[in-house]
Amino acid sequence: MSITRCASSSILPLLLAVAAIIISSSSVHSQQFQQPPPSQPLGDVLFQLLDKDKNQKVTLDEVNSQLNMLEMMFNPVEGAGGDDSGNDEANEYKQLLSGVKSAAPTLFNLLDVNNNQSLSKSELAHVTKFEKALKKGGGMRELLRDVFSILDENADELLSVEEIMDGSANDQVITKLSTRVHELFPLRSDADELKDFVTSTIESIAGDGAVVDKESVAKGMKWVDDDGDGHISKKEVAKYYNLAGKKFMEISKTIKQLGPMLAMFGGMDMNGGGGDGFKMDL
Repeated sequence: MSITRCASSSILPLLLAVAAIIISSSSVHSQQFQQPPPSQPLGDVLFQLLDKDKNQKVTLDEVNSQLNMLEMMFNPVEGAGGDDSGNDEANEYKQLLSGVKSAAPTLFNLLDVNNNQSLSKSELAHVTKFEKALKKGGGMRELLRDVFSILDENADELLSVEEIMDGSANDQVITKLSTRVHELFPLRSDADELKDFVTSTIESIAGDGAVVDKESVAKGMKWVDDDGDGHISKKEVAKYYNLAGKKFMEISKTIKQLGPMLAMFGGMDMNGGGGDGFKMDL
């Protein structure tokens, strides 16, 4: 489940988190443009949007600045009169923002290949590679299959609480997972440098800051365990991966269409479609 979680609750949502920072604050500005510009690579557009001072690097402070802007935007929505639709939307964004704020440092450090506390255009290009991996033949489907098989110790095509816990504590398993992730996403010079990330991804199933034990892991599995049998099947993984993947592709399309123009305003909130055709079966 590690990278199943990694696809649905770590790498993918982490990247979704950065996208959400960009798209959550420009509903006013986005209405001013009728014709989107030609599409650029996703990583390039993110670089334009996040590099607020235009010094050719993105700092964590710049990312946090976008997050703070979002927080200020929720208050007017909450105070609006009429029906509860505004409040519902505000609460949805607040939940997303909470995840973004906790995930942003992890994603930032993962992308910061040379560890210089800033992200270059080439480092953010890894986001483009991730987007391509989600498409048919891009490699993400095969990665998830392999991750599932590595964690599935008894080969019964189900992941149990014990298998997930064993995976987080088994160096051989972590090595295999890190190697496989590194093959598709060479974010470091060698796979060993991804071990801590992979381990923390598995442990995140228990919840942020939670003790990794049977109770916390079982609780964390429930969001994927649709049939409530205490296990995670390939079908369940595929379902939630497809949902997250489709959302990522929708966000990606909108960012690439409107991002270059909206970067001029320093705040961005774009709502659009683009996830059509995203489908993966494990």
